[in-house]
Amino acid sequence: MIKMIAVDLDGTLLNYEGRISPENAAAIRDAQSQGILVTIATGRAYYDVQQICRQADILTPVIGANGATMHDQSGSSLHSVPMPRDKAMEVLEWLEAQEYYYEVMTDRAIYSPQNGHELMTIEMDRVLSSRTDLSLQTLLHAAEKQYAQHGILRIPSYQNVPLDAEIYNILAFSFMEPKLEAGRSRFRQDAELTLVVSADHNFEVEHPEASKGQALARMAELHGIPLSEVMAVGDSYNDLSMLKIAGRSVAMGNAHQQIKDACGEVTLSNQENGVAHAIRQVLESSLQV
Repeated sequence: MIKMIAVDLDGTLLNYEGRISPENAAAIRDAQSQGILVTIATGRAYYDVQQICRQADILTPVIGANGATMHDQSGSSLHSVPMPRDKAMEVLEWLEAQEYYYEVMTDRAIYSPQNGHELMTIEMDRVLSSRTDLSLQTLLHAAEKQYAQHGILRIPSYQNVPLDAEIYNILAFSFMEPKLEAGRSRFRQDAELTLVVSADHNFEVEHPEASKGQALARMAELHGIPLSEVMAVGDSYNDLSMLKIAGRSVAMGNAHQQIKDACGEVTLSNQENGVAHAIRQVLESSLQV
């Protein structure tokens, strides 16, 4: 019997417009009313997740920053795994020198370069001039998803990140495939980092002990729930660590094929309320027991 459900946000719980649908929100509340612990597990910052959930009138514990932070339902911090500052500065120095758009997720804000819009605009122009299979609208949607996060502060340089801020996650973004792969290759083999990909145009680095899977295992242990009674739902590569350890793994209909292959089930897409569909199946099966 499923006693805990971990749900990713982007591409999973959120629809294309970046919102939690009434159907998904209602399914989460129904699961909670039946005693099932529902937690959101996302690459986003906790304060950004709070804003999204408030709009949908749901309240859950949150695994944030791809597992680098954990908060309970009341907002109290349960656990965090910040990056060593010298390592974070090393990463940021390289990203800034290579002219990447980046975001530094900390315990107080998401810091991003003041010239971020300019960097993205230049890349969009270059990509659109060389690739006829992409539309301006598609690229703008990807860029706007970054800009729309709650808690972003613009700074002149990474050196302006407050010295006493805990750095949980660094996201790099590019529309240019060779540039993106160069960054991924640069940090993929670094034993002092965990690298994950959460969308087509990004990569993220954080502490090697931070992952959604490790945070989910910790959250389940805190509540005395065996992993065999946990269901995880996701769509992207940064979800793999939790999908692989959960007793029941569900890929979204819009997930990459590798994610679907790694899961025991595939639900509907995020545009079709796939999370609600997966949760309803759990609730219906529990009634039959």
